[in-house]
Amino acid sequence: MRLRNKVALITGAASGIGTVIAKYYMIEGAKVFGCALEESATIAESESFSYLRADVTNWESAQVMVAKCVERFGRLDILVNNAGVDQLGTIEDIDPATFERTYRINVLGLFHMCKAALPELKKVTGNIVNIASELGAHPCPNRIAYAPTKAANIFFTKCMAIDCGPLVRVNCITPGLTDTPMAKNRINSFADPEKFKEMIRRRSIMKRWCVPDDVAKGAVFLASDDACNITGHSLATCAGGDFYYCTD
Repeated sequence: MRLRNKVALITGAASGIGTVIAKYYMIEGAKVFGCALEESATIAESESFSYLRADVTNWESAQVMVAKCVERFGRLDILVNNAGVDQLGTIEDIDPATFERTYRINVLGLFHMCKAALPELKKVTGNIVNIASELGAHPCPNRIAYAPTKAANIFFTKCMAIDCGPLVRVNCITPGLTDTPMAKNRINSFADPEKFKEMIRRRSIMKRWCVPDDVAKGAVFLASDDACNITGHSLATCAGGDFYYCTD
């Protein structure tokens, strides 16, 4: 098991990608402390999993998450910053409050968690895995708030890797649109959901769209000793969509 005796703190762990990463980590031997805005997680409390309702946009809350994780499991080896929000909109139709909220969750929340966790991670030569997006690698219509925040995630990862090496490794993952409950709700809002799903598949090299397992497998690899010489890296799990974006 590649994460035996490790402790991971995963934000956005109540559902979707965060839940799947938590399950993969526990299979690989880790204990997981999950956090999200929801009252409870879909994973039951156990010897290997604990959950706390918390808000990454609040600095005090971020500090509490780290403290509660260490109190529960004795240490912190891995931080997975998965909490995030997607938001449609152009510069003309998005309102300032929505724009600010997207940045507070996707960028300020990332900063809060990394800053709060770093003292504990330095004690154990730990590592950080940030969940960004393929839309942080190229511009996209109707994403004036979301895409720039994910570009910030990628560059934040690289800057932090420089600042924190060699004691702490920092990497990120760039998924494509992922088959999660949140994505399904959005897709089902289209007049022809199947046509939209086919467009998503067609625009990537591998002609498939991302599933949570793709992200979770990458998160296991980057957090494990298999990636001991990798830092500042952006791992694309988007079927090649980060550099080949076919929209026709």
